[in-house]
Amino acid sequence: MEVVALGTGGPAATGRASSGFMVLLNGTPRLLVDAGGGTFARASEMRLPLSDLDLVLLTHLHIDHCADVPAFFKARGILHDGPYTFHVFGPEGAGQFPAVSQWLKLLFGKEGAFAYQPDFNDHETLLPSDLTRDLSKPPVTIYEEGPLQISAVATHHGDCPSVAYRIDYAGASVTFSGDLDASALPNLAKLAANTDLLIVNAVVLDPPDSPEILYTLHSPPAAIGQTARDAHAKRVLLSHIGPAIERNLPSVKASIARSYLGPVEMAQDKSRYTVSP
Repeated sequence: MEVVALGTGGPAATGRASSGFMVLLNGTPRLLVDAGGGTFARASEMRLPLSDLDLVLLTHLHIDHCADVPAFFKARGILHDGPYTFHVFGPEGAGQFPAVSQWLKLLFGKEGAFAYQPDFNDHETLLPSDLTRDLSKPPVTIYEEGPLQISAVATHHGDCPSVAYRIDYAGASVTFSGDLDASALPNLAKLAANTDLLIVNAVVLDPPDSPEILYTLHSPPAAIGQTARDAHAKRVLLSHIGPAIERNLPSVKASIARSYLGPVEMAQDKSRYTVSP
């Protein structure tokens, strides 16, 4: 299994594409984990083939995590010969945020913004799954296919429903935190137990060095370190990099290392990471 970082930034224009990863199984791109602005261009620059892409895991529906989904769908539609299916997973809705199933209808339904897309070339089928936002629920398997297993658990990201994902394939595993505040880290630790690679979004510094409001949305380095330790993660990759993290990486790593003794790396756009047991 290989993980390709398409976008390692957030919503700000910092030179990084927004959040998104591609997961390759036996060299073939199969899974897209978030698709923020710029991720489609990164996939194109890397010449990643999209003909077998059929699993989309959205941690939440903030723009910097899902803006390029239509571009990926369009590209596969142009290239594909014969009907095909996208399995799309994301959180159920709440407040201003639709469930992922409703979001897909708003984009690609009969009265959606891109209603033409599902039948533009060959017939495209979208199979959405709305995942619980109930933090009391344990991690659950949401997809299985041979040696591939995908699991998810609810997290907390302010008023935006959010989930974390774990991908297990042929004995190797990678876990994606998505955006989450510290209250949801126990759920992430359960999902990520003994994972080979834990990818954690890193936006804020330890209190009080970031704006207080951001701690209701994101987890600080010290808490990330404790979670990686509790999960017994083999290595940690920091992504969704905020400017404060970029400027203070040595102190961020030092804070994580007070609890977690494994390797910690900051992701870069277009970097590739082999995941093996």
